[in-house]
Amino acid sequence: MSFLEELRKKTWLILLFIGICLMSFMLDPNVLLNIFSTNPNIVGKVNGNNIYLKEYVDCFHFLKRFREGDTTDSNLQDEAWKLLIHEKLLNQQAVKLGIESTEKEFWKAVEKQSIYSKLVDLHDDKGNMDMKKFQSYVKNIEKNSNDPQLKEEKNIWLYEKKSLPKRIIAKKYIDMLMYGLNSTTIEAKLNHSNKNNFSIIDYVFLPYSEIDKKYNVYPIKKSEIHNFLTRNKLYKKCKREDLRYLSFVICRSYPSLNDKKNMEKKVQKLFDKLKFSNQEKNIISIESEKPFDSNFYMKRHLPIFLQYFVKKDPKIGTMFGPIKNEDNIYIIAKLMGKKMVYDYILSSHILISHKDAMRSSNERTKEEAKKIATELYQEIKKNPYKFNTIGLKRSDDFINMKKNKGSLGWIRYEDHIPIQGFDIFYHKNKKGTIGFIETKFGYHIVRIDDQKNPELAYQFGMIVKKLIPSKKTENLIYKNVMHFMKENKYSNLNLFLNNARKRKYDTIFLEEVKKNQWNINGINSELDRKIIDWSFEKKRNKGDKIIFTNSNKDYIIVYLSDIQKNGISIKKINSYFIPFIFDEKIKKFLFKIVNSMNKKMNLENVSSFFSKKIRKSCKINFDDCMIDDYKEPKVVGNIFSSSLKNKISKPFFGEKGIFFVKKLKQFDYTDKYDRYYFSYEIELLNNQLRNNFIEKLSNVLVEKSKIKDFRRNIQ
Repeated sequence: MSFLEELRKKTWLILLFIGICLMSFMLDPNVLLNIFSTNPNIVGKVNGNNIYLKEYVDCFHFLKRFREGDTTDSNLQDEAWKLLIHEKLLNQQAVKLGIESTEKEFWKAVEKQSIYSKLVDLHDDKGNMDMKKFQSYVKNIEKNSNDPQLKEEKNIWLYEKKSLPKRIIAKKYIDMLMYGLNSTTIEAKLNHSNKNNFSIIDYVFLPYSEIDKKYNVYPIKKSEIHNFLTRNKLYKKCKREDLRYLSFVICRSYPSLNDKKNMEKKVQKLFDKLKFSNQEKNIISIESEKPFDSNFYMKRHLPIFLQYFVKKDPKIGTMFGPIKNEDNIYIIAKLMGKKMVYDYILSSHILISHKDAMRSSNERTKEEAKKIATELYQEIKKNPYKFNTIGLKRSDDFINMKKNKGSLGWIRYEDHIPIQGFDIFYHKNKKGTIGFIETKFGYHIVRIDDQKNPELAYQFGMIVKKLIPSKKTENLIYKNVMHFMKENKYSNLNLFLNNARKRKYDTIFLEEVKKNQWNINGINSELDRKIIDWSFEKKRNKGDKIIFTNSNKDYIIVYLSDIQKNGISIKKINSYFIPFIFDEKIKKFLFKIVNSMNKKMNLENVSSFFSKKIRKSCKINFDDCMIDDYKEPKVVGNIFSSSLKNKISKPFFGEKGIFFVKKLKQFDYTDKYDRYYFSYEIELLNNQLRNNFIEKLSNVLVEKSKIKDFRRNIQ
């Protein structure tokens, strides 16, 4: 297994690439101004410092290597952008203070902080990173960069080599700022007390939902809301958020009937061309939107439509299609090959490595290794029974040979990497067959030990074409959109949307957007941030309209339906105060019940009145604030502050409902504290303190910086 494969399996290691501190920052996308850049090599600026296209693309591809299949390209682009912003901001601040990194710090960071420090194959016997092994590995990948696998690993090392000094400087800057940020022993004792002091209670729990259902507390009347706000003088204390309300009309760029007819004619011609040609690879490379795939696939790994196709056992050269799916993609396929393969293969190998091979400590040359391997191969072919004996003496994979007699275990066909020269899965290679292959690890003499589940595999040549609108159709769509805008120049929102629906345009009514958000529900395009920036411009007025065009050439007409600036809006805050009014009504209701019980107020009577069970001997403390399955910090605080023991408390109002509590016991630990324990407790509190500090620092740096984003202007 290569290091690259090992890294991909440990996807969490990407956090180590990105850096110790940088991922604590959350970038405020509001500062990404879309200003046109005349230099296509520059994708942005941070306080005047350029972000170059190459470093942006390198960062994107680096992330993609380790997040393949986990997220979309657009999300990875945003991650790469944010990472570069963070890196620039921290390094700018560090440079101002004269902070630099040294070569010694670089190699120390490689040893302790880089991804390579987590690879077991680079560890010594004590579990520490062996720098000699690592330097040998680096030397090997730099020498053998023609190998595609090693070339990719070399790119990872070059990226790490370039970015690590920046991460060192950023970390030194943050460490300097956080120097002296420490929790006290008093805070540690309080935290220890919260964890270890506890009470034992019996209680009756009454959910709010059941109270409303039984006693009809809802709905809250408008007069009750008005009286509550007036009585509590809350108008001045309430602020509304700076928001914009946007509505959308979306004209999709769909191909016309003529476009469809022309595409069908073109696809039919390609079908005939592919059918009668013996130059399939050339045709596919020129005409298809996907490259030629030379691999053979078992039936279950083919697309569904080809699975049905091969059921009829077609001959080589048989054509499939054309078909069109829901995404307007046309597919033509030609069966180019069949072969019987085994689904599972058990094999063993003898490895002869050399100094240029991957993970090799051997000093022999490649030519010497090939000569030795060839001689051993010829000898074993003549005398197959010598495989194990020769392997024990000569194989450089000596640990595996000693433990497992060189066995590579069962390998599944779908998991293997095709190797030219000797296909161990091919049905003509019977059990006991011995082959000779070369890989980046050296030369291998491979023996097939067992085989299971023979099955046909198929090779297809496929042409994939996407139906898109023609230039003529695009011009017509544009003309219709401009005509619609002219007709509805002075239309109000309802009329505007109704007229759009008559034209069968998609509409979205009143989406609420904040100044610092990144995506708009219902749109989710690369234009979202640009639309939000437009809506928050100072010159914007209610009723303003603008047209945007996305990458699919759809027209998105934005209607600024409403502007809500900082201040108070009774309509918007009514729902916020309803829970308080609800509490007041519940308290009045419970007060009557408590008075009616008079001196007979106890858990048994409360349990009987509300038909609820008494929950016995529940243990609570401040650390988790849990009462059985309920997170109730307010109720737990009330219980601990109550001096009553073995008596029912007044009703406590929690997050989920009302608690009637009888405190049975309270345990306060006042034993001598272990100073070593408090060192651990202080460290936990320090981590929380530092994380909060980093978050605040990120907000300040971003808020005070001038950040420009030119990415949308670069094709």
